[in-house]
Amino acid sequence: MTESRTTRREFLKKAGFMGAAVTLGGLAEPILSGPTKVFAATAEPTQEIINLALTAEQLATTFYYNGVMNAATLPVTNNQDNQPYLRAALDEENIHAQILSGAGAKSVAGDNPKFYFPKGTFTSDQTFAAVLEALETAFIEAYLAAIYQFASNGRNDLAQLAGQIMGVEAEHRVLGRVITNESVPNNISLEKAPPKGSTVADVAKALIPFLSKNDSNPDGPFWLPTQSQIQNVVSGVYNPN
Repeated sequence: MTESRTTRREFLKKAGFMGAAVTLGGLAEPILSGPTKVFAATAEPTQEIINLALTAEQLATTFYYNGVMNAATLPVTNNQDNQPYLRAALDEENIHAQILSGAGAKSVAGDNPKFYFPKGTFTSDQTFAAVLEALETAFIEAYLAAIYQFASNGRNDLAQLAGQIMGVEAEHRVLGRVITNESVPNNISLEKAPPKGSTVADVAKALIPFLSKNDSNPDGPFWLPTQSQIQNVVSGVYNPN
């Protein structure tokens, strides 16, 4: 798929992905009065942060799983050269979620998470690519905020983990641009830092539209795949480090 940076940016704006605070911020406005309550501050900021991080990883896992499983309608994911990238990304997001669960995180999306996506996410190459880039950009920004917050809370171990995960999310963003033939896939010198004073919850408002059916995200629900379903897709693809 050939697509200019201008076209990609215009699409993101039309889809509501280019918010002022976060990449997906514009999508949150129609439903802030409802699910926003989920993101209210809790008595334990560190717990809130890992809960939001787990939810983001579950969203990413669901996104990549359905991208691979809907390859028949998505030429970009049906391409045999691209399949290993996408399956590896699925495996990595799932591993991130497992690590966060092991650290005590609880999903904001509940015990049986389901998510909603913009119309055509799994039937249009352009939409799939735009959602991939927007999600990964938002995840990177959220983990940057998490590193700062964890360090402020004296949790250097979690700050390091957030940095380790963020690096992989940046890889996913670049590979997403590679498979869609962006002329300069690695087009950033410094990742965008959250606005001064932002909390992880502020940045994580990008997740809100994906938690319930709405005008911006009408396609779904797409349920978080089981471990068995994930392993059927990623088995034999590569050996993660």
